[in-house]
Amino acid sequence: MHEARVSVGSLRTPLTASRGFLFAHIVASTIATTLSCAAMAQDAAPASPPAPEAAAATPAAAPTEAAAATPAQPQIQSTSGQAAAAETFTIKFQETDVQQALQMLSMQARRNIVAGKGVSGTVTANLYDVTLREALDVILRSLDLQIEEDGQFIFVYTSEDYAARQLMKQRRESRNFALQFLSAKDAADFVKPLLSESGQLSFVGTVEDGFQPSNSDGGSDTWAYEGMLVVNDFPEQVAAVTKLLAEIDTPPSQVVVEATVVSTRVHEQNAYGVDVSIIGDLDFLDFASPTAAANDLFKGNTGGTATNDASAITSSVAGWSEPSTLRAGVVTDNVAVFLRLLDQVTDTTILARPRVMALNRQRAQVLVGDRVGYLSTTTTQTSTTQTVEFLDTGIKLIFRPFISQDGSIRMELAPSISSATLEKVIQPGGGVLPIPNEKTNEIVTNVRVKDGQTLVLGGLFTEETEITRRQVPGLGDIPLLGDAFKGQDDSVDRREIIFLITPNIVKDEIAKVWSDEANEFVNAVRIGSREGLLPWSRELISTNHNQDAVQAMASGDRELALFHVESSLRVTPNQPEMQRMRSELGGSADDRAYERSIFQRIVEKQLQQAEADRDAKAGLPTEVPAAAPATAAPAPAGSPAAGAQSSATSGGSANAPIALASPVMQKSVPAPNTALALETPVRAE
Repeated sequence: MHEARVSVGSLRTPLTASRGFLFAHIVASTIATTLSCAAMAQDAAPASPPAPEAAAATPAAAPTEAAAATPAQPQIQSTSGQAAAAETFTIKFQETDVQQALQMLSMQARRNIVAGKGVSGTVTANLYDVTLREALDVILRSLDLQIEEDGQFIFVYTSEDYAARQLMKQRRESRNFALQFLSAKDAADFVKPLLSESGQLSFVGTVEDGFQPSNSDGGSDTWAYEGMLVVNDFPEQVAAVTKLLAEIDTPPSQVVVEATVVSTRVHEQNAYGVDVSIIGDLDFLDFASPTAAANDLFKGNTGGTATNDASAITSSVAGWSEPSTLRAGVVTDNVAVFLRLLDQVTDTTILARPRVMALNRQRAQVLVGDRVGYLSTTTTQTSTTQTVEFLDTGIKLIFRPFISQDGSIRMELAPSISSATLEKVIQPGGGVLPIPNEKTNEIVTNVRVKDGQTLVLGGLFTEETEITRRQVPGLGDIPLLGDAFKGQDDSVDRREIIFLITPNIVKDEIAKVWSDEANEFVNAVRIGSREGLLPWSRELISTNHNQDAVQAMASGDRELALFHVESSLRVTPNQPEMQRMRSELGGSADDRAYERSIFQRIVEKQLQQAEADRDAKAGLPTEVPAAAPATAAPAPAGSPAAGAQSSATSGGSANAPIALASPVMQKSVPAPNTALALETPVRAE
């Protein structure tokens, strides 16, 4: 390895500063070139040991005055015999201008290095055994500069100029993205951070909230396709947007919620009571009610003659006006005893099983009940307005699912059971205004469950116990005998509501299975409902024929199948499936032309005319009608049409009708100037 050292200092000359720097630069370049050539010549010459005098004199040589004055200049030491891109060398910079450093590297590596406008700064670095590219990377990185290679040239730019040049080289492109599941507005919010400063985007397909149609808002001239996002930017940004949308524009998960609502009510009533009536000097037949002899006596409501010494004692602790399951009465002489017993239990159970599917993070609602209407009055200083409001009652389930990556589901739930009664309220003006009163049991909660796990929401339990005691003062406290002067009514009202919620994450395969099960269930319901019809019902007769036709087709008996199909259609003609089966069995011709409406025929004829005109303008051959009209030009001699025309005009009798064909359902139609005549007889003169 040969070493070439360059040491350039300030020369002691009376030149100015600028001329001195120029002169020093020229001297340094000359010395570097001379030393480089000498090193190359020395590498080419055979190696010989240095003379002892020269070896001894070299380390003892004193530095020149110029070298001692400029110790901060770059030093380059080549580590190989040839200067090339892959060569390594050692270079030292000490407060060296970057322009000078680039020039020295260019001379050393024999590469064309061009510094752009604005490239400035000083370099201080000691680089050992580096290549040209490594030296450039270190120097330019320290000064925040960028390089660009173009053939044999290496251009050095500032970061701002380099970014501007890269933008000038790039061409912006536009691309539209069809959004399948992501809303256009959300997609635009996600894409904006990825665009460059000059990038642009636009989107369409924003859907308004709600879908309740009305006469005033039945639709408008809006975007009727899927959401669309258009991006105009550089290819790198467009590629980033494409990757992002491919990751986030995915089908959302769905959740099906099966809810079981059980509402039970137990109302139990128990009653016991004994009423005793005792009279004196009168007969019980003289009283309207033996159980209220004293009342009749007080009112004078007796059939006999009232006497001054008449007397009656009656106890009313049994409560005869209340319900009872057993009443017994005994009237003996002047004493009447009546017994009332009650043991009644009312058990009410309400069961509802709504099932609804909803998208992830979307609200869903199920209502099984009634909508109670009432009038709402709004009064101002000038007018009074009444509107009809509705109160939803019954079993209601409102939920919103949030699906997590681990398969769990967070549920916002609001199940409720409610009922309403209308209460009439008298207004100050004398009118009656109905006001609804709602009795409700509801739960609002936010829980997390696993996929397929059943959530039990209970706790809505109420129990109301009512105990009523009646007795004759003093006599009712006598042991044993006091029961004959007592009456009691007990009631227990117990209510309990339980909500069972089971969410399931829906997959496409499961949804297909559920769809098939639902179709089978519908078919089973239809069959079951028809089995309850009378034997001579048209619906039942046609159903039996249809079933026999299908069985005959399965066994290969086409004649029997056609017989049952014809029999079924005679009873009930409007059966599209049987009509199709009859066509497949060959039982009837294709009658579709007669089933079309007049409007459909007109439209098809206009379309055929338009196609014929288009083919005529394009010079394409058109199909010839089946028969020529009567007023058409005569066909060429020898052609089939001429023979047919001759036979129709001369070969037939004078009274024979002339058959004129008018192709209606063919692809091509006659020319516009062709007359269409109906089939009419020609009278012979």
